[in-house]
Amino acid sequence: MRLYVAFIYAAVVLGVTACASTDAGAPLMPGSVNAPPPPLAPPGDALLTGTVWSWRETVMSDDKRIRSDAPERYTLLFQPGGAVTMRADCNRGSGSYTMNGGALSFGPMAMTRAMCPPGSLDGEFTKQLGNVSGQLFKGDELVLTLKADSGSMHFTTTR
Repeated sequence: MRLYVAFIYAAVVLGVTACASTDAGAPLMPGSVNAPPPPLAPPGDALLTGTVWSWRETVMSDDKRIRSDAPERYTLLFQPGGAVTMRADCNRGSGSYTMNGGALSFGPMAMTRAMCPPGSLDGEFTKQLGNVSGQLFKGDELVLTLKADSGSMHFTTTR
């Protein structure tokens, strides 16, 4: 019986040792001990995250411009892993976003529903965010394109 237990123990030790050893020339396999951890954020996400983006204006396809008199009251903060928080004048919200290359979309947002003062663009801002289809950078400016080429939202930051 002792020989049987010793044999089982030796087999387990050899198996664990073989799995843990690394060959410098061997490719890394998912799930192996020496595999790197997966990235926390999708590629391209790094330019978005960790920065407060302030909405400056939206330019519609017919050249109509919707401008914010107080960009600091209309903001987005993208976080690694697909989370986003927003400020829409006197309201706050949080939700998710998905990015695939240049394509960007927002998931459902949980938001407060305070009555903002007259002239607020909170409803317009959140409506436009619901129609975002993509993103690109023009210098230090973040541009969110709207569905059906209907326009683009322009954001700045003070980094």
